[in-house]
Amino acid sequence: SIQVFHCLKHEGTGGRTLLVDGFYAAEQVLQKAPEEFELLSKVPLKHEYIENVGECQNHMIGVGPVLNIYPWNKELYLIRYNNYDRAVINTVPYDVVHRWYTAHRTLTRELRRPENEFWVKLKPGKVLFIDNWRVLHGRESFTGYRQLCGCYLTRDDVLNTARLLGLQA
Repeated sequence: SIQVFHCLKHEGTGGRTLLVDGFYAAEQVLQKAPEEFELLSKVPLKHEYIENVGECQNHMIGVGPVLNIYPWNKELYLIRYNNYDRAVINTVPYDVVHRWYTAHRTLTRELRRPENEFWVKLKPGKVLFIDNWRVLHGRESFTGYRQLCGCYLTRDDVLNTARLLGLQA
């Protein structure tokens, strides 16, 4: 999906958005430790998100590897890296779990390299579109009042429109 953030108001300091190219980090793992890349692209993990706030209630579950690749050309098309959504790892034998965590640490080191970070300040009126299949994002702390709105766009629709407009997609 494509996630959209629109800053409406910020009366304070901080709150920069962190962006990291997950595909670039995964490519570094592939180059340096191909056996770990393979584990991250083949070991299925359960991902679970539970939300119970007021009238908003969700319980989503998915199963899949951290790195998703097309089987016919080995092209990476999705990175699923969210430690808060990962459920208990009970889908593979213990010895695989241990090796998986080693591979996960390698990927984490690549993702956290300062040279892979891009920081942007969302000021009122600024809109940011993020490809959630490729880009990891976070936010630093902030002071004061900050108001954002956003939405999710269907990735296929965005790519279709880009192609129709002659943009690279």
